[in-house]
Amino acid sequence: MDIAKYIGLFLLKNHFCYVHGIGNLELVKRPAIHDGKVLQAPNYEVIVTPGGSIDDNLANFIATNEQISISKAANALRDFSILARKEMAAGAEVPISNIGKLVEVSGKIKFITDDNFRFTPAGIPTIKNSKQLDEQNARLAHKPAYPPPAKADSVNWSMVVLVIVLLIIISGGIYGIWYYTNQNKTISPPPPAKDTVIQNPIPLVPPLDTVHKDTATSFPPAVTQDSLQVNNYKMVIGEYATLDKATKREYKLTHGGNKVEIITKDSTHYYIVGAVTCSAADTTHIKDSLARMFGYKGVSIYR
Repeated sequence: MDIAKYIGLFLLKNHFCYVHGIGNLELVKRPAIHDGKVLQAPNYEVIVTPGGSIDDNLANFIATNEQISISKAANALRDFSILARKEMAAGAEVPISNIGKLVEVSGKIKFITDDNFRFTPAGIPTIKNSKQLDEQNARLAHKPAYPPPAKADSVNWSMVVLVIVLLIIISGGIYGIWYYTNQNKTISPPPPAKDTVIQNPIPLVPPLDTVHKDTATSFPPAVTQDSLQVNNYKMVIGEYATLDKATKREYKLTHGGNKVEIITKDSTHYYIVGAVTCSAADTTHIKDSLARMFGYKGVSIYR
């Protein structure tokens, strides 16, 4: 079995050929060069690169042409590689038919291309191009040399449709601008959200006779104003570190219908207080109600 012959055939067919233990043989094109006197035509030569992608393509190629199993072809290829490396190590050359020869130079395998080697790549099929040319010639044969003159009363409907579409687009743009401008004039931004304020004037606590008895936060029954147990208290419903913040809060509550005032403790403590009339026993429930109403957990009695 001539393995070297199959290596050459596979190389010419695929432009590369990997042989385990030798390397990857590649068929490359060298450009035309000018040697100072004449222009040398481009030529092809074979180079060897170490490594390469390991595959069974060459073994399959040999097995197909020799009508043998792939394993038998792979074994023959391996034996050829071992023998070729031994011969090259001893200084011998391993010829590849009609292409060149493998040699070892300074411990590296190289390929010397034969001076008479000429390679012409396969041409590009022109059947489809010829068919297209024939069809084009056939169309030209039936086509008049010059287009017929246009009738004087003919109407270019494509231009008419184009003008109508442009008019519709321009009209839509003008209407969109008008609508957007009028919307900006008529729609005013929504008013800013206000803080929670007391909805009813003092007293700050909801009427005691409207609270359910079964709820966990129920208030005690109403106390008459002439009872000796009823007292007037000032309840702290907010505390601020600056007078400016306290003033803004007092302004919002006052304009919401609540009667409150600012009491200054010192330069960093400003209280918002409101008057509450209730019995001493109801102060705890009153403070809980005010805490929920104003969102201030530190509701206390100011003395």
